[in-house]
Amino acid sequence: MTDSRTLEAAVRTVRGVLAGPGARFRFERPDRFEPPALDRGGLYIHVPFCRTLCPYCPYNRIPFDRALADAFVDGLGAEAEFYGRVLPEAEIDSVYVGGGTPTSLGDDLFRVLATVERRFRVTGPVCLETHPAEVTRETAGALRSAGVAAVSLGVESFQPRLLNRIGRQYSGERARNAIAWLHDAGIPTINVDLMFALPSQTLGELDADLDLAAASPATQVTAYPLFTFPYTAVGTFRRLHGVESPPLRTRRRMYYRLSEFFERRGWHRASVWSYQRAPADSMRYSSVMRRRYLGLGPGAGSWLGSRFTLNTFSVPEYVRAVARYGHAVALEMPFTRRLAELYELYWDLYGTEFAVPAEPGGTEASIEAVLSVIAALGLAVREPGRVRLTRRGAFWVHLLQNQLSLRAIDRIWSAARAEPWPVRVEF
Repeated sequence: MTDSRTLEAAVRTVRGVLAGPGARFRFERPDRFEPPALDRGGLYIHVPFCRTLCPYCPYNRIPFDRALADAFVDGLGAEAEFYGRVLPEAEIDSVYVGGGTPTSLGDDLFRVLATVERRFRVTGPVCLETHPAEVTRETAGALRSAGVAAVSLGVESFQPRLLNRIGRQYSGERARNAIAWLHDAGIPTINVDLMFALPSQTLGELDADLDLAAASPATQVTAYPLFTFPYTAVGTFRRLHGVESPPLRTRRRMYYRLSEFFERRGWHRASVWSYQRAPADSMRYSSVMRRRYLGLGPGAGSWLGSRFTLNTFSVPEYVRAVARYGHAVALEMPFTRRLAELYELYWDLYGTEFAVPAEPGGTEASIEAVLSVIAALGLAVREPGRVRLTRRGAFWVHLLQNQLSLRAIDRIWSAARAEPWPVRVEF
């Protein structure tokens, strides 16, 4: 406990120094919500329903309920109408539908997509998450007919023992079929999510999962470790039964092993977690790397450059709020310019390679300081106009995500789940 508190104090100190004076690390209930200014950005839609609830999942989701889902879809239409009215000229350069399991809505999902097309000026691709048990040949065809260009399939593992361990109710064969059906339907980009560093997972099981993913028609593979948030069922199970992820050295060995696996096969690193089969033939799939985005749905966040807003997590409260106000913003955090630049640097690092001004003095001082330190530590390579993380650097960004991003998310989401309209959340 002491080590955890010491680490958190150190993180807070470094964070405060980098962000500078005026930066506030807290969300508050806005006295008066001002509609955002957005010329161009992404649109995120959060569907909070799942047919089965995986015990390790930290996201805002509830068991599927037909009546509540109908009310949610109507509410989403009202929220889309509100933002479409206040942002009539905004260009939506990508649509991302996450959850939850968006396909749990059935045909209502296509109502949602049609509403988005009608209310916004959409110029970019539609991307969507789903679950192997939700995909049939017919579903895959319907998604493609609706204009979905990219699908992320939460396979997690093809191994029966591991699927059972994490509460996934399908077989490895079903997961392989789902990938094939999406490919046969003509979905251009197919991302397969895998988990590594699962409790008791062996290197042989990891190798088998990587082999099967690479042999499939997937265009991208995203592999990430088990994240255990205290408020999730797996967090409770861990406290009660002593379930632990492997130690750091085992996680690092698995991370390097999967990196070497894809590099040997000529796959291109697309993010800290992801490898892409053929960058020239398919777009990079990512749920998070957007310069600006507007969020719709219960628990959805909006990143608008000068502030971050978060909708209420409660589905009934969300439905009531959008019916009355047109929006359901529960919390808001203003960003100073310096803090916003650091926030965007974090996501640039997550992408592992990005452009920077080539001329001296072209980068803000705090950003330049961070880049100089990580280059000096061998975590990144500085090239004229570009920064590229090394494999070691990518691993340490993943650890940074655990200590900075996930700790903050845990605190914010815990408060938002406990109270639909929190007054203040410090993190």
